[in-house]
Amino acid sequence: METELITIRDYCVNYAIEPSFVDALEESGLIVLTIIDGNKFLHFEQLVEMDRYIHFHYDLEINIEGIDAIMNLLQKVRHLQHEIDILKNHVHLHEPG
Repeated sequence: METELITIRDYCVNYAIEPSFVDALEESGLIVLTIIDGNKFLHFEQLVEMDRYIHFHYDLEINIEGIDAIMNLLQKVRHLQHEIDILKNHVHLHEPG
């Protein structure tokens, strides 16, 4: 299966964002870019995440550090929700009939 890529230049032009924003996301570890022949590419599978980051930054004026904190908190919430679901299933298995 071939991974689909879009150049950062094309992405930034299409979404009217600064390439420095994408670079900052990469530096913070929020996205992973691929470099081919000196050009940076974004994986299509990251486009949903990028839309979220663009909304946070450009619409809500949240800086990169804030975006990183939000994403870490959301990951923790998902993990805790998963643990709650496991515990609920465990309780239901042990409930009398």
